[in-house]
Amino acid sequence: MAYRLRTLTNFLIGVGLTGILLFIAFRGTDFAALWSIIQNVNVWWILTACPLLLISHYIRAWRWQLLLVPIKNRVGRDNAFSSLLMGYLANNLIPRSGEIVRPYALGRFENISKASTFGSVFLERMIDLVSLLFGLGLLFVLFQRTLIHHFPWWGALSVIAIIVTVLFIIAISLLLYKREFMFRIAKIFLFPFSERIKQRSEEVFHSFVDGMMIIRQRSNMMSIVVLTVVMWLVYVLTAYLPLFAFNLGDAPINIMTGFVLTIVTSLSVLVPTPGATGSYHTFTVEMLTRLYGVQREVALGYATLTHAVGYFSVIFVGLFYMFRSNIRFSDFIRQVDIEEENTVPHAEKQPFPQKKEIS
Repeated sequence: MAYRLRTLTNFLIGVGLTGILLFIAFRGTDFAALWSIIQNVNVWWILTACPLLLISHYIRAWRWQLLLVPIKNRVGRDNAFSSLLMGYLANNLIPRSGEIVRPYALGRFENISKASTFGSVFLERMIDLVSLLFGLGLLFVLFQRTLIHHFPWWGALSVIAIIVTVLFIIAISLLLYKREFMFRIAKIFLFPFSERIKQRSEEVFHSFVDGMMIIRQRSNMMSIVVLTVVMWLVYVLTAYLPLFAFNLGDAPINIMTGFVLTIVTSLSVLVPTPGATGSYHTFTVEMLTRLYGVQREVALGYATLTHAVGYFSVIFVGLFYMFRSNIRFSDFIRQVDIEEENTVPHAEKQPFPQKKEIS
């Protein structure tokens, strides 16, 4: 039962962080003024975030479909999209659990190796990390003096981001081009385990690397790059358009504000809270108030409403696909438990009871 305790611990840590960050975001707030601001927003500008977010999720699923080509040439885009949304739904409950649920859901729909699918998810996260690094660098160049004035730690953050990304790129390069060398290193850490686990580990390792092999295939790489750029542009619009719902006074708001908020909210997702609750609010409010001089209650209104739109749209669409696929919440929890208990020995277990596939 130790793995269940770890799952519960991760959940409680996420909830604790959420509470702390929400307290930081809302401390000293005039709640009467905040409620008045929320009551008087132009709701249609807020709701623009909903279709834009779904479009960005669809583009992400399309990109994931291309990343899966080395595993299966024709993965259904609807299956990729539904698996993605169910993964996001899981993240709204237990931080990071979506990275487990998503590959298992797609493995069920498409009958493909879960370990290889994990590799494609890992590669997707690396593409996002490199994109975020580029965005951070551009943000630092455009707003260097202002950022360091209001956030003295920003320069150190940029350096750390560069170091981490370079290390990840080196690790991926070694996995792709020096596979056997990396596996020999991995075997050193498997020395205390049984032969059965060692053998299964080798199978999982090679399947995982196979999931990242798209990076060596140039045919789809341009499409992946274009989809990544378009996805980030949609994110910028998603952050920018809802600003028109509020009375921002003389705040110097423009499309670059959407870019700033997109990069900052992407950083907030790195904090392990359910659905970035708390971290999104704190990061967004700090940027809007310090960089643009937006009234604190207005910034909180923006953060609260835009987060709610993103959070609940994922829940509703994720639940739709769960019911459509006859998948239950207990199936999600069971997969998180299995992964926490022992990924290697259970890698070939069916994650969900076999039901009718999505066509």
